[in-house]
Amino acid sequence: MFNTKYDVAVIGLGAMGSAAMMAVAKRGYRVCGIEQFHTAHARGSSHGQTRIIRKAYFEHPDYMPLIDRAYEAWQALGSEINENLIHTTGMIVSGPPNSDCIRGVEACYDAHPLPHDKLKAGESRRYFPQFSFPDNFIVYHDPLAGYLQPEKCVSAITAMAVQNGAHPFVNETVLSWQNLPDHVEITTNIRTIAADKLVVAAGAWAHGLLAIPGLHLDIWRKPVFWYTSSHIHDYQTSFPIFFVEFDGGGFYGFPAIDESGLKVAEHTRAELVAHPDELDREPGPDDEAPILNFLDRMLPDFIPQRTQFSVCMYTMTADGHFILDRHPKYKNIVVGAGFSGHGFKFAPVIGEVLADLALNGATDVPVDLFGINRLIKG
Repeated sequence: MFNTKYDVAVIGLGAMGSAAMMAVAKRGYRVCGIEQFHTAHARGSSHGQTRIIRKAYFEHPDYMPLIDRAYEAWQALGSEINENLIHTTGMIVSGPPNSDCIRGVEACYDAHPLPHDKLKAGESRRYFPQFSFPDNFIVYHDPLAGYLQPEKCVSAITAMAVQNGAHPFVNETVLSWQNLPDHVEITTNIRTIAADKLVVAAGAWAHGLLAIPGLHLDIWRKPVFWYTSSHIHDYQTSFPIFFVEFDGGGFYGFPAIDESGLKVAEHTRAELVAHPDELDREPGPDDEAPILNFLDRMLPDFIPQRTQFSVCMYTMTADGHFILDRHPKYKNIVVGAGFSGHGFKFAPVIGEVLADLALNGATDVPVDLFGINRLIKG
């Protein structure tokens, strides 16, 4: 029997779930969250030292209202905890003229008046001499971009949720849930929880928990590398974040913010994982070669010395856009899933949307792009 019936329960306390829990708690409702690992763990998609936040959104111009609100929300949270959460470095987006990232960022700049610089490859070397872009590449510079530190952010969000009365249950695994006539019942390996509404924000585990017929989410294994160099100082505070479409892939990286050095990874290639519990977290024989080739071509003076390796997971929808919607069968169940490798920056606004949908059944945030029915195959 349950001691407390919650207004809302949240499954998964990574970036999105913890933000949903915080948003519900701040509105004065009884809320709990269930997390199978510890707070700010490294088993899913909300870890790895740094995450990009940027205004120039080449994935789709309709993300702009969300990114504007996300900037405001991160700044507000930073004020609450008396700490700056957005570290502005600027960002380079580069590729051939017809590449997806260049066409996408140009569509964004056409639709929204954002500050930026457009450079030819030769011009860019005057401002960013570390790079050696091919002559046909276009280079855009976004001065508003920067990075978030995911472990610090998730810890701050969870702490703020607790401060407002939320109950997180960590190191606790959800075994099942069922929608009963007057409540949702969630059974874990430790307890049974009752709630009026349920938010499922379980990252790569969401697909198995939801089991919605016709809905498919792929899980991608994504290796991440850190490197130092004999002249690492050239790649520190004045060095921008970058995303470069090159050699059939999209490569991104961050300045060296500590002794681990430059962080580099590839964004667009798929290595499918059958189940998140089966993720291979060790370096594979083919993981590093594309990264080293990219560094050799684009940052030829860097001379990398590997310091660290990690793996995260992308939970991919068919079109690369999120799911932010109510369950197609149960209107008291809300789904936040399929963040497709670019969701972290939106966490606080996604938390607000999930809270809106759970508590009110609708949201004022424009989320038509993220309806679940577009992905359900009959």
